[in-house]
Amino acid sequence: MKRNLIHRMAGAVMVVLVAGTMLIGCDAKQAGEASMKFVNVEMVLVDSGLLKQEQDHLKAVNESLNKGQQLAEKNYTSLPANKVDAARKADRNVLTQQWKGQQQAARNVVMAALKSATDAYRNDKKIGVILPTQVAMSVSPELDVSADLTQKLKTTKLEFPKLPDFAVKASGPAAK
Repeated sequence: MKRNLIHRMAGAVMVVLVAGTMLIGCDAKQAGEASMKFVNVEMVLVDSGLLKQEQDHLKAVNESLNKGQQLAEKNYTSLPANKVDAARKADRNVLTQQWKGQQQAARNVVMAALKSATDAYRNDKKIGVILPTQVAMSVSPELDVSADLTQKLKTTKLEFPKLPDFAVKASGPAAK
């Protein structure tokens, strides 16, 4: 009976040891492998040229909006004097909303490109998560993938929404 109990205990210990070894082996990582990396978002946007593309697009948007304002100004001469201020204010409101919408749309295009490149890089390198360096107090240089992502994005050509188009109505705001 004592012998039978010892065999059962030994068998149970073996099962626990084998199961524990298998579980530990599943989570084993090779030396230096990290499941978390970091990226300096600001640096990547500047060095990759994505921010320059956004700025160039917004410059074109601003020129388009200024042309819309000029079209509206020409229309004010035909308005009664008491309606010019109201029309000018309405046009400014429309142009301001257009500007804000275009800025947000441009930033969305830039961030979508960055996210897409980051997702592809993370999947290729089998990384669990890539976080902005701005959320960390300190990051080891080996964990920073900013240079790799910058290289990957240097050839990216962004597709921004088309520029706003304007027409002047006989009386009223200028934006179409």
